[in-house]
Amino acid sequence: MPYVVLVTDDTMTIDSNALLEPTGLPDKAKRDLPRIVNRLLGQTFLYQDIDADKDDYYFVHRHRDVIEALLQLAGFSLKHDDYHRIFQAVSDFSYCRAHYRLDETLMIVVLRKLYEERVERLSLATDPVVTVGEVREEYRTITGKQRDLGVTQYETLLRRLRSMGLIDTLDGKTIDVHRAEARLRLRGSIRLILPVQSADEMEAWLRKYRAADGELVAQTDDSEDEGL
Repeated sequence: MPYVVLVTDDTMTIDSNALLEPTGLPDKAKRDLPRIVNRLLGQTFLYQDIDADKDDYYFVHRHRDVIEALLQLAGFSLKHDDYHRIFQAVSDFSYCRAHYRLDETLMIVVLRKLYEERVERLSLATDPVVTVGEVREEYRTITGKQRDLGVTQYETLLRRLRSMGLIDTLDGKTIDVHRAEARLRLRGSIRLILPVQSADEMEAWLRKYRAADGELVAQTDDSEDEGL
């Protein structure tokens, strides 16, 4: 269908097809595009290996050039982890940065450290698995007992990180923080949200947050902390 440009007095209205016509996208793809881009911005990550994400992941993969151009207009960059097959949209500006409390940011650092240790030690080709008990112990090791968390706080933190797509449960649908042996899968997205490249960088992060106080900023799908 041809696009329409309406001019009324000094006002020009451009139909959305005017922007998409040069792309050569099929009509169905044009209809699906707003929903998928909206989901990419709102969901943090799109995974190839999650059934609910798979179709949209491959849509982004097929039409990556178009989606990258649209996101650039809005001040976002499209990132892709080739190894884990994950898409992420990251803001190029500060307006969309999400602020987290110190405890929340520290938990992200803990999960990133555990991820690297398991992958390196076990030479894993898949996402590593840890227990709730191991997460709590690592949190105490990194922060000191003065920053230890209660059961309710752990549950709230882990549920939020699961909603972001950083972790998943293996023993049922709920996170049972009362069971130290309950298993959690660490997703490859933890490497995107905290993109350190070496053990020295990780240690620098740990020193930073051991000494930190108040609220700190962590990188999310639509946020990019200046310190990350």
